[in-house]
Amino acid sequence: MLKKFRTIAVKHIQGNGVIYFFVCMFFIIGISSGAFIVKALADYQKQELISYMRSFFQILSNKPIDASSVLKQSLINNLQTAALIWILGITVIGMPLILLLVAIRGLIIGFTVGFLVEQLGMKGILFSLISIFPQNLLIIPSIIVIAVIGIGFSKMIVQNRLNKSYTSYNMNNSTFKQFILYSTINASIFFFIIVGSMIEAYVTPIFMKALSKYM
Repeated sequence: MLKKFRTIAVKHIQGNGVIYFFVCMFFIIGISSGAFIVKALADYQKQELISYMRSFFQILSNKPIDASSVLKQSLINNLQTAALIWILGITVIGMPLILLLVAIRGLIIGFTVGFLVEQLGMKGILFSLISIFPQNLLIIPSIIVIAVIGIGFSKMIVQNRLNKSYTSYNMNNSTFKQFILYSTINASIFFFIIVGSMIEAYVTPIFMKALSKYM
């Protein structure tokens, strides 16, 4: 079973190598842009963020974390992004907007990590690793895969409309079958996003709380 899954995954990546390249490139551009924005912040903006960050660490070390609220917010944030990419995948204009969403996700991560590292140095790197890395080990690859599949589906719709040799019936029948497959795969990937959100709610805060005392 694992071998079969690996074979399917390898074929999928090989067949969509160019799309994966562009999606990953936009994600990296987003991270770089986030780090650049940190450098471009005015001093008063940095001071406001530092004040907020200190309050956050103080609350984190002194008060219990409401894991259910964290889980709810994480699910809303991540599943909304994934669902929006799924919706954009069935539209003709979906490709550039999907890439934009991936870049925005990268920008958020780049800004957060960049600011923590700039202000806290090695402590910032360590805090970033325990607060951002664990859940995103599942969430980010899932979003990238959903984005690639979404762009591929959007591309297929455009090609079908441009292909004059397709009859209207054949085109609609083929598109419907592909849509069912597309939606099923997305639903399966959503599972990994949910697991990532659970890690963010129930595992990550334990390490964050332990480290916050030394920040």
